[in-house]
Amino acid sequence: MKEPTGDEKSRCLDLRKRSKKGEHLSPEDMKFCAKMFKQYEEWYAATEKNVFNETVPFGSNVRMK
Repeated sequence: MKEPTGDEKSRCLDLRKRSKKGEHLSPEDMKFCAKMFKQYEEWYAATEKNVFNETVPFGSNVRMK
């Protein structure tokens, strides 16, 4: 599986989590995430469960398995 660099991983995951929490992303940030999705599709898909589980509302017991 093709993976991004450590800095790219961190930025992408942070932006995706912020977006899931309802925070506004700049157009530049959105373009970056779209680029990451296109370049690293397998890695991006493999991180979806983690992004979901780390952004559930406080007190929720909902988790993606």
